Amino acid sequence: MVIVSIGFLGMIARLISIQMIHHAYYEEIADAQHTTSAVVEARRGRILDRNGFLLAGNRTVVLFQVYWPEVPLGSEALVDSFLTALGPNALSAIPTTRQPGNQILANDVPVLSALDLMESLPAGVSFRIEQERTYPLGDNVAGIVGRFGPEGTEGLEDWLNEVLKGEDGELQVERSAAGRFNLTDPEAENVAAVDGQDHMLTIDARFQCIVMEELLEAVERTGGDWGAAVVLDPSNGAVLAAASVPVRADNGSLALNHCFQGYHEPGSTFKIVTYAACIEEGLLEPSQTFDCSDGFITVAGENIRDSHRLEVLTADEIIIYSSNVGTVMLSQLLSDSILYDYCREFGFGYKPIVGYPGESRGIVPVPGSAAWTGVSSAQIAIGQEVTVTPLHLALAFGAIANGGELFYPRLLAASWTEEGWEETVPVVRSHPVSPATAAIVRRTLTSVIEEGTGTTAAVTGVSTAGKTGTAERLSEESMYLSAFVGMVPAEDPSLVVAVVIDGPDYEYRWGSASAAPAFSAMVERMLAMEPELALGRGSAAADMFAEADE
Repeated sequence: MVIVSIGFLGMIARLISIQMIHHAYYEEIADAQHTTSAVVEARRGRILDRNGFLLAGNRTVVLFQVYWPEVPLGSEALVDSFLTALGPNALSAIPTTRQPGNQILANDVPVLSALDLMESLPAGVSFRIEQERTYPLGDNVAGIVGRFGPEGTEGLEDWLNEVLKGEDGELQVERSAAGRFNLTDPEAENVAAVDGQDHMLTIDARFQCIVMEELLEAVERTGGDWGAAVVLDPSNGAVLAAASVPVRADNGSLALNHCFQGYHEPGSTFKIVTYAACIEEGLLEPSQTFDCSDGFITVAGENIRDSHRLEVLTADEIIIYSSNVGTVMLSQLLSDSILYDYCREFGFGYKPIVGYPGESRGIVPVPGSAAWTGVSSAQIAIGQEVTVTPLHLALAFGAIANGGELFYPRLLAASWTEEGWEETVPVVRSHPVSPATAAIVRRTLTSVIEEGTGTTAAVTGVSTAGKTGTAERLSEESMYLSAFVGMVPAEDPSLVVAVVIDGPDYEYRWGSASAAPAFSAMVERMLAMEPELALGRGSAAADMFAEADE
């Protein structure tokens, strides 16, 4: 009895120690034994086109794995049966081989296909629910959206990563004696996940696919090294499509997006800067002519030639027939500083600030600098000694299209907030020319299509304005670059499209032979998709165009 009494008192003392004196310590140990912390993955924000079509989203997938030490000896056949049920999703051959640790049996299994399997797991087999990034349009938008995944993050997925990724939460989960997680601890300090922010782009998925298809066909047909095309809404600077091929480099990473990155010579598409500057400065008389019959002009000891012999031309005929000699004569009406100022007013030499990683500012030499020579003014006037991106060209022609306003370009249309979609606001960067000057230039660019170098860019059923360009490359990568920038409808444009093909075969080096036909094919398909664009923006621009005709 004494021994039992002593034992009983010792037990009471031990219980007092456990339950009262060291209560907190033992409670913590107990919680650790049956409670675990689980990460609640935040949903990554979606990327949509301007019509709400999904460009980048998430799908729920299931990963199945087996931890072999928990598989009873002799029951390996149950794991083989499970692999058979996984079907084409299985990553392991049958029969399986017992391993010392963990083995992935299947990943990326669609959650609907995995529901029944999740209810009948053999001993040692477990699952994990994950999110996988999905891109419904594949490489058609990869050059813009990029990708997100274990192999890396690129494009807008990288640029917007901080707001797309959200914040993971934390959930305290109590598990049963068998080790299955089965109950959320309501008293624990659980942290809810914060989903990433959805974004809507200005890109139109329909136009993007059309432009990608036609650009790829044009590059393959002409033997070009690369091609790029930008579709712009001139009324607000919204980028409706931006295609660049090839999309990927040999190692699978995104190739340079030539719409925004890198740079090239613009060739004769740049002549509108000189032409518009002379009109805006009041330097051209209606009856003024320029004798281009020699076929060349000498500037600072260097001869600048026309590709074909021309005669006496008016100012607008210089642009219509793309005379280098005549354009140099126009540039001689301007001082170096005024020509440079107009280049800058049209946005050249600046980063467009479209919101794409690594975008290029291009190069415009500064008068008086070491890069400026006695022939620089003449060379810049015809699109040499200056470098741009297709986006630069689209924006400059956009200013001509809308009556003289150069917009900052926009890729981001809106972001989702608690109050709904918060739209980005179009911002005007500069006013390079007046509406009257812009209307005169549009009239001349219409004649380029009707009777000049751009006839191959004509679009059936709608008036078209634009300018061809052929540049001799300053780099040694390729000899020539073919370009065309156009707008429809000519009198009141609702679309501006810039097309550039680098390094085409010799017979396709002219803008009229490669870039202009690609423009025509793209625009015809886009107008068939959205016919109201052929009616124009419905502004006073049409009236101004008529006044310019008079």
